[in-house]
Amino acid sequence: MAETLDKDRVLSARQAVDAYREVHRQLHAGGWYEGISEDHTPLLEKLVNDLDKLGFSSTEADFEPKKTEILAGFWAESDLRNIEELGFTGKEDFEARATEADREALEEKWH
Repeated sequence: MAETLDKDRVLSARQAVDAYREVHRQLHAGGWYEGISEDHTPLLEKLVNDLDKLGFSSTEADFEPKKTEILAGFWAESDLRNIEELGFTGKEDFEARATEADREALEEKWH
């Protein structure tokens, strides 16, 4: 049951990241303009808040270190889930047994 909850949490977080990527792509589709950085900030804040609600939390109060800590936690769990989806039991198993094709498959997971 715990593995299902973890998987669901990572999958929900991936959806939040995908949603962020889409609005980020739309923001930049028109090219650079004065104020684009200010328009970007609420998008990033929403992503960080969404991940925080899913349990990827931080002890940091300031936004930049909080964002860094939350995203690092998410990417670590997502990478582990990707490795498991490829049929490995963990990072050590992947490092010991992965073929070049496995490594390429892992690389393609987020492209």
